[in-house]
Amino acid sequence: MINSVSGISFRGDTSMNVNDLINSPGKFTTNQVRADMPSDAFEPSEKKKSHKGAVLGTIIALLAAVYIGLGVAVHKGAIQKVKNPEGIMQKVQKFFRSIGESADNLWSKIRGKGASKEAPKSETPKTDTPKSE
Repeated sequence: MINSVSGISFRGDTSMNVNDLINSPGKFTTNQVRADMPSDAFEPSEKKKSHKGAVLGTIIALLAAVYIGLGVAVHKGAIQKVKNPEGIMQKVQKFFRSIGESADNLWSKIRGKGASKEAPKSETPKTDTPKSE
């Protein structure tokens, strides 16, 4: 039979503080000071500003610039009209021409020149009067 042994204790040295043993540097610790290490507690960080408004404003400004640019290009005749598009480039040209025409028509309405194209002006002959010297 096995006799019990009462003289052995597995508690170790009781004069050592257990917390010191847990917090002691180990094999994978760095030379950083403990205060520099991030805490495990949740701390809300500063709220970052959103740039959604600036991005959206930039996109709208770029689209408006392209719309105005296509209107100017159509008005000056830089984009020619394609009646029967056969290739992909002609289809793209027709698409941009249609956008440019709508921009040109809108600009004509804003400036008031759209009504002058439709209704003919009454022509009154100007008489040249000589200036008296």
